[in-house]
Amino acid sequence: MTARRALAVLVLLQGLGCAALSPSVPTKPDAPAFSLLRHDIQVTIDPALHRMKGLDRVTIKAGDRELREIAVTLNTSLVVAWVSREGARLPYARRAHQIVVRLDRPAAAGETFALDFDYAGEINDPPKEPRHLRFVTPSETSGHIGPEGVYIGPETYWYPDAPDSLASYRVAATTPPGWETIGQGALTAREVKPEGTVTTWEAATPSEGLTLAAGQFVVATRKSGPTEIATYFYPEEAALADEYLKAAAAYLDAYSAILGPYPFPRFSIGENFFASGLGMPSYTLLGAGSIRRRYTQPYALGHEIVHSWIGNHVFNDGGGNWVEGLTTYLANYYWHELKGDRQKAREERRMMLLSYALYVPPDQDYPVAQFKRKSDPRDNAIGYNKTAMVFHMLRREIGDERFFAALRTVVSEYGGRRAGWKELEALFGRVAGRDLRSFFARWIEQPGAADVAADADPDFHLFRRMPRGDLPAMLNLFVTDTKRLVVMPTGDQKVVAPYAELAERVSKQDSVAVQTADRPSQHEWGKASVLLLGGPAAGAAFEWAKRGVPPGVELRPDGFRVGGKEYRGADKAVLVSFRNPDDPSRVVSVFYGLSQAAAQAVSRLLFFYGWSSYVVFENGKAVAHGDEP
Repeated sequence: MTARRALAVLVLLQGLGCAALSPSVPTKPDAPAFSLLRHDIQVTIDPALHRMKGLDRVTIKAGDRELREIAVTLNTSLVVAWVSREGARLPYARRAHQIVVRLDRPAAAGETFALDFDYAGEINDPPKEPRHLRFVTPSETSGHIGPEGVYIGPETYWYPDAPDSLASYRVAATTPPGWETIGQGALTAREVKPEGTVTTWEAATPSEGLTLAAGQFVVATRKSGPTEIATYFYPEEAALADEYLKAAAAYLDAYSAILGPYPFPRFSIGENFFASGLGMPSYTLLGAGSIRRRYTQPYALGHEIVHSWIGNHVFNDGGGNWVEGLTTYLANYYWHELKGDRQKAREERRMMLLSYALYVPPDQDYPVAQFKRKSDPRDNAIGYNKTAMVFHMLRREIGDERFFAALRTVVSEYGGRRAGWKELEALFGRVAGRDLRSFFARWIEQPGAADVAADADPDFHLFRRMPRGDLPAMLNLFVTDTKRLVVMPTGDQKVVAPYAELAERVSKQDSVAVQTADRPSQHEWGKASVLLLGGPAAGAAFEWAKRGVPPGVELRPDGFRVGGKEYRGADKAVLVSFRNPDDPSRVVSVFYGLSQAAAQAVSRLLFFYGWSSYVVFENGKAVAHGDEP
């Protein structure tokens, strides 16, 4: 996921020492009054007080008419001390979400000049947990400075900015002793002083915004050709650095061959203090949990590295988001083709169709061209997975040679610039030597999927809708049902505790009812998809559910049998899904552990395992899974 500007308009507080200004001169929407070319920022960060102090020299170019004043955005918590031009203080005022600066003399059309902004304040929006059961989103924050770490990005508005700007950046960040800063582009200087560490980053290629991260990191580096790769991990995970450096080098080598030279001098992997998977120009921020789980896979680290070309070097034009689908295709899927794993590649295609079948009912579908950003699983199914499949079909339509030549052309022609679906259509058509209007009209501008029978596409090369009734039983069928029921065991509170916490989280979702197993409600169980917690401890509810258990599956208090194998031991837990015995259009998902600890170790992450008919856990780690046991 690339780091994005927030859409919400910030209401900024009235600044001190501001002068009243006249209304700004209206300009045409398609002719911006000015553009921001460069930021030279000096920032001092005080994590203990959640504060920062900034000095930004902003290089500005006037548009196609004389410019008398400019308006920039800045976080409501940051107070401007002064604004100057060539040393002369300028009048400014807060207007709603803007700082409006009156120039001491008009700038002629096309003239380039610089303004200095001195400002300071508190950035303190502690990350909140994502609101979804299993859908992966970063913990929600607009930016935070604190003892646990620092994350400030374009959505923080921590430097004076303007909508849709593409600028270059130089930032010198001062942090307390023992802290390290991760920035964009080249690390040009690092100086350790008694008062702190000053780190200077130079991002020469225009970018949509600037993100800084900082923490008490252990830094490790290695070279991969001309590119320096670095890890910034907390001491607890520092031993994993070599694993990440090696994986990053492999991805950089592979995708440089596909997309052209890596566009930055450095790639950094930072450990974030909150859950995230974010890609910025020349680095990625992965949450501590992801780092510990060794997220070096193509869909994790590989995905963020591909964003270095697609999304953080070539940008969306704002009219639609194509970069996530193409990145998903190249990283999550195409990596398996590169490695010759045809079975895994086929499975990835199947999963892309599966997510669409689960999360996009026909009456809630929308065209790929309308996808902007991921906010729920439906967006993920369309903007990431369907779009990836569309690129797969485009590749098959024009052939490998032309497809990959077109990708390299996209990077070489649009690096540091924005491109949209219209530009992609024209470019792919030019490289392919043919008109692709009908293809883009059908697959980008219209909703829906191909009307093709499964036996005509056994290897999932076409984007088609898989009927819900044909899907294997799985927890995600429960998640996406319109009527859901959670059944909890009763008895010893220590035994029940892990299930009670899980039930409480699920109950906050729409169309979910929760009841205890001692309530005789068989008529209700048969009219919903059921999540049955506690397994055999759920009493009458479990006895009812056993009628739908597939042959060969056994669920007992002291063990279980799935996938043709017997499991015993206090470290084991299992999730099994099968058709509701009273209504096969719905599912029953049974989750329980052979001990309280085994259940507790899995319960918080249970919904990350919603794609299989059964999953076996040992000490909280998935050790076996499969479909239709």
